[in-house]
Amino acid sequence: MKAMRVAVVGGGIGGLTAAGLLAKEGHDVTLFEGGPTLGGKAQCVRVGGLRLDTGPTLLTLPDVVKGLFERLGSADLLPPITELEPQCTYRFADGCGFVAYKDVERTAESAGELRPSERRGVHGFYAEAEAIWRAAGEPYLEAPFEGMAGFMGRVAKRGVVAMARGMKLATLDELARAHFKTDHMQQFVGRFATYAGASPYEASAAYALIPHIERAYGVHHVQGGIGALVDALGEAVKRQGVKVHLNARSRYTRDARGYQVGPHGGEAHFDSVVVNADPLDTLGRGSEPLSLSGYVLLLEVDGRPPLPHHTVLFSRDYRREFDELFGGQLANDPTVYFCNPSATDPTVAPADKTGLFVMVNAPALPREPGAYERAAAAWELQAERVKAQMFDKLLAYYPELRGRMRVVGQRTPVDLAALGAPGGSIYGFLPHGKFGPFRRPRIRGCTPGLFFAGGGTHPGGGVPLVMLSGRFAAEMASAHLRRSA
Repeated sequence: MKAMRVAVVGGGIGGLTAAGLLAKEGHDVTLFEGGPTLGGKAQCVRVGGLRLDTGPTLLTLPDVVKGLFERLGSADLLPPITELEPQCTYRFADGCGFVAYKDVERTAESAGELRPSERRGVHGFYAEAEAIWRAAGEPYLEAPFEGMAGFMGRVAKRGVVAMARGMKLATLDELARAHFKTDHMQQFVGRFATYAGASPYEASAAYALIPHIERAYGVHHVQGGIGALVDALGEAVKRQGVKVHLNARSRYTRDARGYQVGPHGGEAHFDSVVVNADPLDTLGRGSEPLSLSGYVLLLEVDGRPPLPHHTVLFSRDYRREFDELFGGQLANDPTVYFCNPSATDPTVAPADKTGLFVMVNAPALPREPGAYERAAAAWELQAERVKAQMFDKLLAYYPELRGRMRVVGQRTPVDLAALGAPGGSIYGFLPHGKFGPFRRPRIRGCTPGLFFAGGGTHPGGGVPLVMLSGRFAAEMASAHLRRSA
């Protein structure tokens, strides 16, 4: 096929993936990134010998990542990937705890310490989660979502039972209650809705495919963090000949010849465009509800306390927490997640230090200009309140941290909005309702030759899914270019 010119606007993981694959096809690809670094929301902070991610902190579906680097001829650039076992430690307000493993028997044993019947619940839940994955997850991820007809055609190949199962799906919380009796295990299941910035009381039970993926394919850590993966992907893309322009905030317009893309006053002509940015505004859907944002603290800790790699400290009343968040308020008792990468990776901190990524969910900011400015200004005070809540909860569970923690960075919804996230929402589109995942913005844009990639479009957020979106965008762009050549 004749080489054609393609612009990629945005250098997040989705944009980098699309750029690299299109260049591998022989196209002349230019990537415009508005900021000083690649990675989009997957950024990394280096301070005092610490290396801390500020965006995603874990990796699932590692074969998607490995396959991409192999296709780009850059397997040698991929940092080492370590599978974690245990996967995550969960602690509850009443003092109980639970640990999730890839080994379902060990997970069941841990759940049985909460209540013996929860052992059976673990086996039943994971069996149903796997069935959901086979019936709906695999067909959702194996091709771009272009409409229900194509999707249901892929589901139909799994049989009538798969189609019936998909129609019966309720909410994630209802699925949890069908298998578990304790609030503890219901909270554990409900947490996976937050992987899409959603509430377990409103999101589809289809999100049970996430714990299945973690159990079946593992939870992994990239040596050096996700930031190191971004660095490697950036080098792989350049190796394919992609021209990368940083600090080049660009616009795109369509004319009779194709697309004019680039910084204002320096636009050039391209045959196709892949936009690695949230597509809601472009698609005229800017008034739709947004998924959750978040507040992140980056901490330096003296010494190497024996903290797990991934830990969740749950709130006392999970339903109230989500009612508050989706009512536009910060939670009075927030669930706190923290990541201690040095538990697995000695390269991310000096021998006498520990770096912690600590996060709570937060409501997205209003998008109306006046309301947004007031909410953004309020975050200066709100950050201090949330910071105190996070410290209190960390110390309640890990009193050995007292006097040893220092804040070395933070990320608020305002910071996320500055990176292009609408209202600071991490995932943009809010997928509530049984058919919520199918209303996610599609990869194909509203004009010929325009495609989207990133966590705001199909199939969703998380490193491997964003890579899939970039791959789908590249395949669709290539097909368009073949037709127009």
